Amino acid sequence: MIRSIYYTINILSQTKGRFSKILAAIDGSEQSFKAAEYAIQIAKKERRGVQLIAFTVLDISKPRHMSSGFTTAPTYGLRELEEEKKESQQWLDKVANMVLEKGNNIQFKSQIEESMSVEGAIVNYAEQENTDLIVIGTRGRSGFTKLLLGSVASKVVTYAPCPVLVVK
Repeated sequence: MIRSIYYTINILSQTKGRFSKILAAIDGSEQSFKAAEYAIQIAKKERRGVQLIAFTVLDISKPRHMSSGFTTAPTYGLRELEEEKKESQQWLDKVANMVLEKGNNIQFKSQIEESMSVEGAIVNYAEQENTDLIVIGTRGRSGFTKLLLGSVASKVVTYAPCPVLVVK
């Protein structure tokens, strides 16, 4: 516990408690939209412009159902993937509207990425973009309500290159 507190204090002293680039992981769950609200509130408190990135990952490793019995292998699941992209864009649009309503002086950017690993995509993107903070919900859409911390959130906390705020 003491090591964790020291690490938090050390990170805050490096960033001087200020964040210029915040990544909000969005999966369409209520928890992820709460995380986005927290990210917006943190960004609003900064005196200078903060970039808020709403980020969602389409898990291409999960199986998708065939819509008809006669589908060729190269097109298997493409319709479902396109539907998921549309749904993901609606989530990001919702966050963009939240920023417009509640945020001032916040630069907004959104990104949809396809990956075999949701947590890996979040961590890699945060590293590539030099993100100062990742904000993520405790549990996503997987439905495992008995877990204290969702598996994606847990892995992001473990491997993230920056502080992670987990919102319940």
